[in-house]
Amino acid sequence: MSIPAASILDFAIPETRQTVTARDAILYALSVGYGTEPLDPSHLGYLYEADLVPAPTLANVVAHSGPWMKQVGVDWSQVVHAEHRLTVHRPMPLDTPLVSRSRSLSVVDRGVGKGMFAAFERVVSVEATGEPVASIVQTNACRGDGGCGSAGRPPEPLPPVPNGSPDASLQLAVAEDAALLYRLNGDLNPLHVDPAAAEKGGFRRPILHGLCTFGHAGYAISRMAATSGLAALGALAARFSAPAFPGDTLEFQMWRTGQDIRFRCIAPARGVTVLDNGVARLA
Repeated sequence: MSIPAASILDFAIPETRQTVTARDAILYALSVGYGTEPLDPSHLGYLYEADLVPAPTLANVVAHSGPWMKQVGVDWSQVVHAEHRLTVHRPMPLDTPLVSRSRSLSVVDRGVGKGMFAAFERVVSVEATGEPVASIVQTNACRGDGGCGSAGRPPEPLPPVPNGSPDASLQLAVAEDAALLYRLNGDLNPLHVDPAAAEKGGFRRPILHGLCTFGHAGYAISRMAATSGLAALGALAARFSAPAFPGDTLEFQMWRTGQDIRFRCIAPARGVTVLDNGVARLA
């Protein structure tokens, strides 16, 4: 029996809290590529507690609301990340209590046997003052829950990348243990570690977390957009068009107009696009 769309939109997603430490920020940065140039001072700034700079995409894992869709009755084994949008309002504060508040935005029904898309917004703020740190809009593909009806207003579609050759490209080798490291940021979904769970979800082996690939994109764009060091990001968004796997070599392609960037990510050895319709803005 399908879950009514209204029950998802009306569900009160629990508030979550977290105080981010230097260790949290360093672990996250290591899990999304910042450790590839440890002798470069601009990289080391994200990895060393002296004058530590938290990675801009760290907000994605801070005070995360977790698998709340399970509580609504969604088949969690069939849920994958479909799209993600991050806006950074200020640098992530360390040793400061933070609160995350979420609300559902939309349900788009594709029909019985075809699944549905559910979008929700999450705002991470400083608990004492209410100052926003980051805003996130996440869309999940719930492949086992079609026929529920549609409700709400979905996010505007992300634009396709330009035609023609990119202005810059960068290849990053993803370690075989990347998912095992990334899950220590708090996403313990067995899809990313347990071969049996991955097979149940329709994958030949555990896949890389979508937000791990997204974090690598943030790192790659920061690196490509800077004349030296790493550029600061104010926003990042992309559609997850195919899973990445631990051990993949990923190629990030970037088109730039001033502070605005378009990008995609491909896995050349497999001939697939992993992230598409990518949009970023430099801070």
